[in-house]
Amino acid sequence: MNIAAGWYPNPDDSTQLRYWDGAVWTMHFAPAAPAATVPIAATAPTVAIEPSPPAYVPPAIYAAPAAPTAAQGASTPASGSSTKKKWLIGGAIAAGVIVVGSIGAALGGAGRDEPAPVASAPPIEATNTPDPVVAPETPIPAPVSTPAPVPVVIDAVGFRAQAGSHLDDMNKDLDDLVTTVAEDGFFRLLSNSAELSFNLGQLQALDVPTNVGVTWPDSLTALEGALDILDDAITSQDGPTILAAVDTVRTQVEATRGVAGSAQ
Repeated sequence: MNIAAGWYPNPDDSTQLRYWDGAVWTMHFAPAAPAATVPIAATAPTVAIEPSPPAYVPPAIYAAPAAPTAAQGASTPASGSSTKKKWLIGGAIAAGVIVVGSIGAALGGAGRDEPAPVASAPPIEATNTPDPVVAPETPIPAPVSTPAPVPVVIDAVGFRAQAGSHLDDMNKDLDDLVTTVAEDGFFRLLSNSAELSFNLGQLQALDVPTNVGVTWPDSLTALEGALDILDDAITSQDGPTILAAVDTVRTQVEATRGVAGSAQ
């Protein structure tokens, strides 16, 4: 295929034009004019282009300078019809280059990622913090001194008199028991036993002076044990056993009287 003679982009330097004489490149060069900028739509369609490498056809997209003169050793371009044909071919090639460049630019623009929007933090509202409320101090009460207990003074004379009276009543009840056994009156024995228990309770309720605070309760415990033996003997309704138990109680009554008499 013959390419018409004319100025074409220099294949060795894109910033220059070189003259093609229709057969070979000559040694004539000229500066290339800047290419026109073609606006690209923001939403250009994506087109996959896989051009096959054709034989190099130098596009005539620049305003060609005058052909080299005979003094420069260049051949004069052919007739006017050849020149017209040359410009038609160059225009077609230029249009193709512009389309390919537009598509390439669109592909490059589509590949760029838009920056992600940065979420802004919500504004922080200032709050008025109330002043802390200070609780009033609770007064500490002064320690109250507890007065020492006043010792109770027990009337020893009165204690001896009351204890002696109750012990005398117990001796009378024991005498009635002996009489009842002699008369074989069992029901009266039960009544006499109840009166003895009542007298023991009276002795236990007395206020005891300090000096007999230990011996007095011990003597009453022994007296209560003797009365229990007497109750068991009355239940047996055996006369000799009852009389023996009466003697035991009488002995403990006199021992208790001795403790009461030592109270001071």
